Amino acid sequence: MVVADPHVTDTAEGTWKMFHQTEDRFRTALANADRLDVDAVVATGDLTKDGTPAEFERVDALVADFDIPFMAVPGNHDVSKTFDNHDTPRTERFIETYSPGGLPSIVRIAGINLVMLNSATMPDGELAETHDGKISPTQLEWLDTVLAGAETPIVITHHPVGSVANGVDALSPSSHYRLRNTDAVADVIAAHDIPLVVSGHVHWPAVVDIGDARQVIAPAACSFPQAALLVHVEPRRTTISLLPLVGQQGLGEAYQRAQQSSDRPTAFASAAADGYFRRFPLVDETTNPTALRPHDPPIHPSP
Repeated sequence: MVVADPHVTDTAEGTWKMFHQTEDRFRTALANADRLDVDAVVATGDLTKDGTPAEFERVDALVADFDIPFMAVPGNHDVSKTFDNHDTPRTERFIETYSPGGLPSIVRIAGINLVMLNSATMPDGELAETHDGKISPTQLEWLDTVLAGAETPIVITHHPVGSVANGVDALSPSSHYRLRNTDAVADVIAAHDIPLVVSGHVHWPAVVDIGDARQVIAPAACSFPQAALLVHVEPRRTTISLLPLVGQQGLGEAYQRAQQSSDRPTAFASAAADGYFRRFPLVDETTNPTALRPHDPPIHPSP
């Protein structure tokens, strides 16, 4: 299971990122992973809202509630910046906790080689650079070396290599929310015939071709459409399913908040209204006993 951008916090409220529900959404994703008995949960970063010690403690507590292999790469909200006033732990703490093999590294899970990269940590910690992201020259050299002998590799980064703007008309056709050095990374991927790259960061599900490779951008757990991905790799094909983390009420609230926002979330709400999700294959799971049935929590009257 891939979980992207949960932005866990227990202090913030509202916005299109639905901060007041982030703990519940992340817990739901982990509970679904436990129910489906997945081989591992892979988080593509932005585990926290601001990278505070308290937010990381909440993430740790939620993960500890489930006996599931959990690993992650850092997002721009998880690393310190030059103006950092949140006492964000050093990236080494993130790596020790969520990336025990180090970063970059290859983690072998159920016959798959997960190639984990750090696209968020910048030497000077500038906000713009951490937000746009970059695969460092050292990591690129490592990537070129290890991919030569990697069997069934899936590359994992926080920042996408392909641009989500290619599939969302309301977004400007630019290098929107992707790596600063996307061309250099794409060249290495193409040189080794890598079939799949999985990222987050954008808060929107998308599939983008990178030459012969396929870039899958995972939706955010916190914001519309509040979902995770189930990645089922078989010898002849890979099936990726969108797993909702809320019911109709929660989805409607997140959609309304996206509509009432500006720029990117409004563009995503418009894309959904224009039939964006109809372009993907839809599978009837009504007879599938393992199908997930997301439900909204009961509404308790205010005291």
